[in-house]
Amino acid sequence: MSTAAPAKSTVITLVFIHGWGMNSGVFSQLIEALRTLDEESESVSHVVFDYLCLDLPGHGAQHDIIPSPYELSTLADSVGSQIPENSVLIGWSLGGLVAQYLAMNQHPNMLALITIASTPKFQMADAWPGIKPEVLSMFTEQLSLNHHKTLSRFLAIQMMGVENAKALIKQISASIDSLPTPHPSALAAGLEILQHADLRQDIGRIVVPTLRLYGRLDSLVPHSAINQIQHLQPNSQTLIFKHASHAPFLTDAKVFAEHLRGFISAMLLHS
Repeated sequence: MSTAAPAKSTVITLVFIHGWGMNSGVFSQLIEALRTLDEESESVSHVVFDYLCLDLPGHGAQHDIIPSPYELSTLADSVGSQIPENSVLIGWSLGGLVAQYLAMNQHPNMLALITIASTPKFQMADAWPGIKPEVLSMFTEQLSLNHHKTLSRFLAIQMMGVENAKALIKQISASIDSLPTPHPSALAAGLEILQHADLRQDIGRIVVPTLRLYGRLDSLVPHSAINQIQHLQPNSQTLIFKHASHAPFLTDAKVFAEHLRGFISAMLLHS
């Protein structure tokens, strides 16, 4: 009597893209939490999850690679060339801009888009909530004087209002310090992108399943922007972490991982 061959597993790659001034090491605690879920859960049969954390040009392992011009489209080209088949793109902050750009241009290997504390436009403008122009200008000015101190201040802003902010800053610093510091020109160009990038008219073209994750205490992507983003992409899902700021995946990695996996599992079951 012959037996049926076991079904071949489908590999789904979760591709993580970090934010301004950071590197791929920032996701280490989240990846650990996701791998723990892999060991505990069998919610989707014949699916194996893989994890790929990319460094943006000028950051981490790519700290000496500076594309010219350094703009959103060239960052997307760099990331897009590294995305394997059957990938879910997960972009945090500036990385979320890159992921949205790839999604709206329908990268062929994307199954879904997840943004973390991201927006189609970071800088405040007219009735659009965001970062005040003078704040980004201040960071640009300070960056030319001391980029290490500027990054430390940016980390502090990301954790404003969070109960265990000091511990989280220490944790994130330890994670990113294992890789080289960002190239100063990449930091300056990244701030330019945060100042000028505007995808508001384009995110409605995104057709892949989309989950947008926010921190209720975030001052960089204000709570008042969430409904406007939802209006621009009404087919997206929204989840707000009430006690988190700009880095909700660090505030409680386990809970965050469960929500992430829940969205992906539901998407696979209904695809």
